[in-house]
Amino acid sequence: MKKMLLFSGIVLTMLISSTLLFAQTESKGDTLIIGPLNSAGEPLGALNEAIKADTTANGERVHKVYKLQRKVQYVLTETIQGDFPLVIVADKPDDENRPPIIRCGVKEDGSNVGLWWQLYDDAIFKNLWLSGINLDGSGAINWISQEANASGITITFDGCIVEFPYTWWAVFADWGGPNNYKITDCIFQYIGNPTGAEWNGAVFHHILTDTLIVQNTTFYDFGCFGVNLSETGGGHYYSVIDHCSFVNSMVHPVANHGIIKAKYTNNLFVNCHSFSDDVEEIKRHYDQEAKGIMNYAEIQWDPAVLDSLWGPGGLYGKSYDPNGDGELTVDELVWELKNNAWYFTQPIKDYWAQFADIIPTGTPWMNNYNKAMFENQDGPWTWDLWTFERDSNGVVIDSALVTVNHDPFKYFVEENTMNMDPGIVDMNGTDELLAQNCINMRIERGGGSDFTPVKWHGVDDYLAFTWPLDYDLSYTNAALENAGIDGKPIGSLQWWDQYEYTGIETRVASKPSDFELQQNYPNPFNPTTSINYSLNKKSHVELKVFNILGAEVRTLVNENKNAGKYDVSLDATDLSSGVYFYRLRAGDQTITRKMMLMK
Repeated sequence: MKKMLLFSGIVLTMLISSTLLFAQTESKGDTLIIGPLNSAGEPLGALNEAIKADTTANGERVHKVYKLQRKVQYVLTETIQGDFPLVIVADKPDDENRPPIIRCGVKEDGSNVGLWWQLYDDAIFKNLWLSGINLDGSGAINWISQEANASGITITFDGCIVEFPYTWWAVFADWGGPNNYKITDCIFQYIGNPTGAEWNGAVFHHILTDTLIVQNTTFYDFGCFGVNLSETGGGHYYSVIDHCSFVNSMVHPVANHGIIKAKYTNNLFVNCHSFSDDVEEIKRHYDQEAKGIMNYAEIQWDPAVLDSLWGPGGLYGKSYDPNGDGELTVDELVWELKNNAWYFTQPIKDYWAQFADIIPTGTPWMNNYNKAMFENQDGPWTWDLWTFERDSNGVVIDSALVTVNHDPFKYFVEENTMNMDPGIVDMNGTDELLAQNCINMRIERGGGSDFTPVKWHGVDDYLAFTWPLDYDLSYTNAALENAGIDGKPIGSLQWWDQYEYTGIETRVASKPSDFELQQNYPNPFNPTTSINYSLNKKSHVELKVFNILGAEVRTLVNENKNAGKYDVSLDATDLSSGVYFYRLRAGDQTITRKMMLMK
């Protein structure tokens, strides 16, 4: 108890002396500005106390936005219950003003607060620093730090720093779904403890999502799964991963399990899946190959489940059927990889060489089976795969080699993948720490114990909250600096002063209030593009495509639809290059837009 009291006193001193204090809250319109002190004048529980108390006598919210002070640490004494649209923001940080830090402390009963918040409604978090470290810096607050417990909500992170060392699992968990996530201009750093199981330290894990948009975001020093699309049985509908940097991961930086449509553009992958697959791991793979940075687990889809969930009349209401044959099949799934780059630095290559007897290949961009999905576009093809029978503990008890027949994956596109050294300016030596941890784990797996554990940051604890950040992920390779589809650098533009991220059109499911027809994406296109539209009421819907002469060339939709947002794919393989018009008609409402097919 004396130790806890002493530490609490140190923390209070640290919090009080670190910033100019604003002891009271201040109301400005629909915004409540929250200072670091609670009602008793202590720098503990100010945020959760202010949010909890911000209601009228009949339980309605007084304010819509909760604004925090930069340079302040907000220590939670209770998990925030987001059973209303939760919006927590701060002003944009600069070199002199660090983002406000939100972290978990101790409850009244002396137990640790294990979550930042539990979400039951839409939520927005902007310009915050979210820490998943215990107050004394000794470990993770929990195995996860955020829970979502609803369906159909949208959770937005904009300009946030998220760190969660020590966790043996993940940052975000979602027990509801399908939900929508939009991540923009964020940094996820030091996720998981590199000393321990190689699978710890995921960002998204076991999340049933409708839409996941991750743009201009950095994943730096993490265990696995910066993006996980999704390991739940329900799968994942739509994702866009654009202008992101994935730097230093133990295992897979992304997981493409059960996806319907996934698009990766302008991303940089450096030292991802560095631990790599050894001989024994490869034996457990159905394709008997090492998994690549990009790994597509198509075989995990049960065709009947795929159609019943996402196809015409499916459980989730998407009615996705680009072929228009009344059934969603595996060959209609979308996987687009455009203008992405990857590389491994010398410390990782040296680690692979040291263990060449058990790591046969290192980690490729994509293994041969996944490559074949892109290369066999002209007609049916086959591949020999292993099937395994396992006991109740997952141990393989029997196996068989079978020939699998595939229809062509005609919506799989890979263009301009680059394998070259970006010449990152300053990783702060963490690629060497990553390599050393991989070595440590190989020694440990071999029964040895003669190694020194390492931490991501290479310091004794994670309480420094260094600001400005002490690493720089810009790079010197001029060829990559204008290699994006938009002519900008590959990877996140956060590390470049002269470039601004302008974004691309994305689709997030919600209940629409307007009748809308969005511009198709991509545009110009070849040969596929997506068309998104919104209905504000139940209607008979026609979505048709016309050529420049006004002749109808395709009917994409001709049926009754409920109010909602919809996404339709157009395959123009059989059409000639040129200008086309697409018209949406619902009842007495009509919208027409123009698009360009360029072959």
